[in-house]
Amino acid sequence: MYVNQTGNFTHDFKMCSYEQLTRLHNASLEVLERTGVKIYEETALKILAEGGAYVDFDSKVVKIPAGMVKAAIQSAPSRIVIANPQGKRSLFLERNNVYFGTGTDLPTHMDPYTKEVRPTMLKDIENIAKVVDKADNFAYVSNQGLAQDIPQHLHDMITLKTMRTYCSKPNLCTATDKGNLMALIDMCAEMAGGYEELKRNPTLMLYNEPVSPLMNSEEAIQKLMLCAEYGIPTTYASGGVSGGTSPVTLSGSIVCSNAECLAGLVLHQLVKKGAPFIYGYIFGAMDMMTTMNVYGGPELGMVHAVMADLAKYYDLPVYGTSGCTDALEVDAQAGTEAMYSIMCAALSGENLVHDNAYTGVGAIGNLSMILLVDEQISFAKRFVQGINYDEDSLAIDLIDKVGYGGAYVSQKHTAKNFRNEVFYPKFFNRKQYLAWESEGGLTLNEKLDNAVKSMIEEDEYSYIDERTAKVFDEIIKDRAKELAIEY
Repeated sequence: MYVNQTGNFTHDFKMCSYEQLTRLHNASLEVLERTGVKIYEETALKILAEGGAYVDFDSKVVKIPAGMVKAAIQSAPSRIVIANPQGKRSLFLERNNVYFGTGTDLPTHMDPYTKEVRPTMLKDIENIAKVVDKADNFAYVSNQGLAQDIPQHLHDMITLKTMRTYCSKPNLCTATDKGNLMALIDMCAEMAGGYEELKRNPTLMLYNEPVSPLMNSEEAIQKLMLCAEYGIPTTYASGGVSGGTSPVTLSGSIVCSNAECLAGLVLHQLVKKGAPFIYGYIFGAMDMMTTMNVYGGPELGMVHAVMADLAKYYDLPVYGTSGCTDALEVDAQAGTEAMYSIMCAALSGENLVHDNAYTGVGAIGNLSMILLVDEQISFAKRFVQGINYDEDSLAIDLIDKVGYGGAYVSQKHTAKNFRNEVFYPKFFNRKQYLAWESEGGLTLNEKLDNAVKSMIEEDEYSYIDERTAKVFDEIIKDRAKELAIEY
């Protein structure tokens, strides 16, 4: 028998050593203690002062001692479980468990029929929900766009209703302010069977962020505290752009963004110890030639891999970014950049990986890109699945049986294992030219476009019943009255 065996069934990828992570962490603590952050919310300032922070109420500057950061890291859960809208626990945000999904805020959309890039409409978000529902490798859904044809102050609630109608997967949402977030919580509690059940099995995650560098708006802080109170898992993901709103050096940008995120964590845990918090931030680099925030370059994958290492250092679930491109349409650049960041996210063990299928430097939604990324994620999953080295996989007896010049295609061992051992794509070509030509000679883009149209043209369906839809509408109407706008 074999004893004392070690081996790699999957990769073991790290961007940073323990010493480097410690240095990044200590540098972040120095920023919080020396420079601090500005917080424009009076209740939060009082909570932080009572918790031990040094607060200048006139300047709104809060300086946070290292001990408060340590306590917050220790009290936040290392594991968060998310349920789908039907209540089934489906996302387990824990060490090295990776899930991919869409993002939230693209202002424009490439029309799947005309290929025109135009303002995003509510129908586009409906179609996004339909396509993500059928994309097996997307574990959760966000609206992916900012619909221009609905009241903007009601956007959060209307798009949640749309996503719940056409997609059965958990939701990552944004909220304009505390009132809109409360309405989202009300809607999800209605489906979950109450607020306590929603807290026990949350179906909603909030994307929330400070303002780089080192600023925290009243709206963001109020949403952060409300999430803590109701047990809604939330990010506090700063969006520092290196060379613009954070230092141009990658490590300096990490330190600044890490300090911003940790400041949010401290307040969050002071409001409710043990409330679910998703650590992480969103990195971008300023292209000094165009002044654009690069969303497909190699730096994005590198920095998010470091962020995943820091999350393991803190033992916290981590936010991630992948599958995005600066390309304006589905082309070779889009495939290269998206696949690179997907592999980085998978290798580094990012938990909740968002913004998959963003195109146009983070500004254009594209349904065909969703299906391309779905295929790429499947490709990456085969890599991280690794290679099995058990007795059946080593196949010594089979090799002896087949012998010299034999064939393995007819063996039961082949039939039993081939689906797990080999990646089989839906859209990538594996036919020789004549066979491909005889079956229509469709390009990859044509296959993706045809699949998108088929998905969005299927017969109408709904994942929510008529009663739930009416309750959703009543909640939206009540919020519209509070805002004094028509709905």
